[in-house]
Amino acid sequence: MKNIIRLKYLISFVVIFSFFSTIAYSENIQSDWLSLKYDKTYLRTGPSKQHKVLWTYKKIGLPIKKLREKGDWLEVQMPDQETGWINDSQVSKKRRVIIISNKLANIYKKDNLNSKVVAKADKNVIGDLIGCKNIFCKINFYKLEGYIRKKNIWGID
Repeated sequence: MKNIIRLKYLISFVVIFSFFSTIAYSENIQSDWLSLKYDKTYLRTGPSKQHKVLWTYKKIGLPIKKLREKGDWLEVQMPDQETGWINDSQVSKKRRVIIISNKLANIYKKDNLNSKVVAKADKNVIGDLIGCKNIFCKINFYKLEGYIRKKNIWGID
C-alpha cells in the first residue's frame, strides 16, 4: 500500500515538474511572427535606446520573427537572418511574408502546381499571409489573392 502511495506521489511530482519545465522552456524559445509597423525601424544590439543601432529598416510590413522578450523590447530575426532588438511599439501583429526567391515566383489561382498562374512576383515583395497548407500558402499581394509555394517565401515556420 505504501509503495502505491509513493508511486502516486512520484508520478504527480514528475507530471508537475514536467509541466513547469515545459512552460519555462517554451517561454524562452517561443517564436511569433510579426511585422514592422513603420517605414523606419531601428534594429539594435540590445534592449534599450542606449544600445547601438545595427540597421535601419525602411520597409513597412516587413515580416520579423520574435525570438524572445525583455520588458517592452523584442529580440527578433529579420528576413536577412540578422538578429537584434526592436521596441515592441514598432511592430504589428499582422502576419506577413516576403518573397525570397531570386527568380520571379508564380502566384497560382489554386493550391496546385497545375493551376493557372495569375501573377508573378519579384524578390522582396511583401504580402499578407492568409494561411498555409501542404506546399502552398495563400497570400494577399496588393488585393490579389493567390497561392505561392512555401519555398519562395520567408515568414512561416
